[in-house]
Amino acid sequence: MPASQSDKSALVIGASRGLGLGLAEEFAARGWRVTATIRHEPAPAALQRLGGRVAVEILDINDPHSVAAFLPHIANRMFDVVFINAGVGGPEGKTAETVTPEEMTYLFMTNAISPVNLGYKLLRNVKPGSGILAFMTSILGSVTLSGGSYAPLYCASKAALNQLTRSFVAGLNENITVLSMHPGWVKTDMGGAGADIDVATSVKGMVDVLEAKAGSGKHEYLDYRGKAIPW
Repeated sequence: MPASQSDKSALVIGASRGLGLGLAEEFAARGWRVTATIRHEPAPAALQRLGGRVAVEILDINDPHSVAAFLPHIANRMFDVVFINAGVGGPEGKTAETVTPEEMTYLFMTNAISPVNLGYKLLRNVKPGSGILAFMTSILGSVTLSGGSYAPLYCASKAALNQLTRSFVAGLNENITVLSMHPGWVKTDMGGAGADIDVATSVKGMVDVLEAKAGSGKHEYLDYRGKAIPW
């Protein structure tokens, strides 16, 4: 018999606000057991209100000591979905000409290197066969569709995430599904008030896609409606 919704579990990395918080709320609303990570205490009020439906853990993906302290907390747990959402918008208004080495290092570590590094460490926690490892990327990481001057460093960091994820998948022996997900242009602190959709619309769509893709065994670059995006 297929597992009931209450038997399903999700790990959301980076859930203190915005899309990560929205994903934790959406999974919980569907009856999933949720583990959500935040960088530091206290947990946001929205997570606290979810009570026993969401377990909160502390994790800074850029800090090796924080990662090492977090992993034993989930060492014996298996998840239907592990969603690595953590990311930053980058140094606003900067270009390759004006960015500092420190700003660029932080941007690429947070948006590309650390997510994939953590992905390797969490493979053992993704259920074989039906499990999904998802990375929050952006349509702005598509080299095929890019070409404008908007946020060039952020675009480059997400393109790097996509490439590193493809290389990661090429070396996998595990039977899992990997999704690189574009949430849409969302009204968040990063997306701004003029964005197309709200968080609830984005996360509902993404969780619908995750449920539909369980067990596919593929690596796909998809938006929140399940539409394929060219690399």
